[in-house]
Amino acid sequence: MEAPGPLRAVRTWDIALPDREEDRKVEEAMLLTAGELGYAKATVREVSERCGITQDRFHRRFGSKGACFASAYEAAAERLVGEITEACEATGDWREGFRAGLATLLRFVAEQPLLAKALVIEVRTAHGDAWTHHQRLVEQLIDALETAREQPGARASATPMTAGFIVGAIEESLSIEIAAGRAAEVERLLPDLSRLAFLQLFGEEEAEKPGEEASTTPRRR
Repeated sequence: MEAPGPLRAVRTWDIALPDREEDRKVEEAMLLTAGELGYAKATVREVSERCGITQDRFHRRFGSKGACFASAYEAAAERLVGEITEACEATGDWREGFRAGLATLLRFVAEQPLLAKALVIEVRTAHGDAWTHHQRLVEQLIDALETAREQPGARASATPMTAGFIVGAIEESLSIEIAAGRAAEVERLLPDLSRLAFLQLFGEEEAEKPGEEASTTPRRR
């Protein structure tokens, strides 16, 4: 049995017990600052000043800018994926569920452009653990789309690569719109992206069927 290591040099309870509410505020500031200025310009100094904390306190809490961004990214992206999944599962039909989930994603981008830019674009610059989280969530979305192959009318030619292609196309479309400053208009992509997905998964006839314009998902407050 190993001997216990030395106790940490902790001078105050404020250091020993992290303020979770403050951590959430710092993480939110990190994402919004990265969305506004770009990850490279979202310095620890800038984020700390926006939160009203010292840089020393920032480093005690997170260790580094990259670690803070990764933690913030994981929490925000998982929350978004959870909302998308919930919207998909709220309908009794796979196709309508897809439309509802996609509408939830597009609405998020339209209403939270800075946060969306951080999650969709700036994560590529941040790389590291944030990118690892990103890839894991992308795989989760691909797995969800893969269930379409079990649905009546699914194309026999659809493969696991089909779902990956669709997720990649949606992500790239969002990146283009956000980078061009058109995040507020992104909901207009719902019909075209839905058709793209249904064409690949179910064929031309299913892709041409009209669908509800995802009024099933509530607007964010």
